[in-house]
Amino acid sequence: MNKFLFIFIPIVFIFQIKVVALTVDFTFNEVCLGDSTTFISLSFASPNDSIRYQWWDLTGDGRFNDGTGDTVTRLFLTPGFQSVGLKVLTWGGEVSALFKLVPVGDVITDFNFSEGCTGQLVPFYDNSELFGDEAASYTWNFGDGTYPSNERNPTHKFINTGDYDVIFSIITKIGCTDSMTRTITIGQSPVLTLQFSGDTVFFAGDSVIVSTIETFDSVFWSTGQTTHSITIYSGGTFKVKGWGGGCYNEKSFTTRIKEYEKNPVITTLFTPNGDGINDFWEILNLSTVMPCEATVYNRFGEKVCSTSDYRNDWDGSFNGKILPNDTYYYFVRCYDNVLYKGTVNILK
Repeated sequence: MNKFLFIFIPIVFIFQIKVVALTVDFTFNEVCLGDSTTFISLSFASPNDSIRYQWWDLTGDGRFNDGTGDTVTRLFLTPGFQSVGLKVLTWGGEVSALFKLVPVGDVITDFNFSEGCTGQLVPFYDNSELFGDEAASYTWNFGDGTYPSNERNPTHKFINTGDYDVIFSIITKIGCTDSMTRTITIGQSPVLTLQFSGDTVFFAGDSVIVSTIETFDSVFWSTGQTTHSITIYSGGTFKVKGWGGGCYNEKSFTTRIKEYEKNPVITTLFTPNGDGINDFWEILNLSTVMPCEATVYNRFGEKVCSTSDYRNDWDGSFNGKILPNDTYYYFVRCYDNVLYKGTVNILK
């Protein structure tokens, strides 16, 4: 009987795995328009391979024919972000490419401003254009010897009239700079003086007339009125602007309503002009202090109004005619028989 000896020999299959290890990268310096950008390749291959060729696309057209090697330079003729690519081929046949956006900075400084008058805040506005960069600092020199401003859109108050050269400068984060000079003419703000016919603190139902003393080209009150004088019947803060010669001045004032007292509250001003507003001289709390005896005299001592039971009905007339604008003198006795005296102004 034959005996066979079977010997098992293991078969080992060896697979060679090809490792792809190509990294494409490059660095560059950030420049302003007019300076050249330098590109340096940082690409590398695996230890078992090495770089054979490096081609550059410096125009962003997808064709890598603008330069070769580790380092290239380019002078870009337009500002903004430029598309730049690098393609690398190894001796082992590996190929890869990378694109980056490369900034080329530039700044064109521009600004404008509104009208300028002495004592008024003049606003300045930045209208500059920046390309491929951001602003790092702003500097405004107003030409009047004051400290510069570093705000983007500042306001400035000029004390004296005249022409001032305002210089606006910008420095970008890359380091690009530009400046612009414009001349602003500062005019003289007009004088604005307010005159009050009556007290600014008065009882409800009373009023105060506020007038501008000077003559202006135009006047605008915060109430919306555009007349030389206005009558205020309520409490609050009010403003007025007066324009003259291209400049303006403004003032504000405050009125306040006070509560009635037990004594008669007698108005010191009324305007008998037939407009239905403030046409009669009034004791504002007449219903609580009546009956009231009232007598009014003009500056010559002539009695122009007299009644033993006043009903807030005197319209400033005497002998059938409205009295002229002037100051008159009243004497009033009401339920407490106390004599109250003072002045009342007629202003038509």
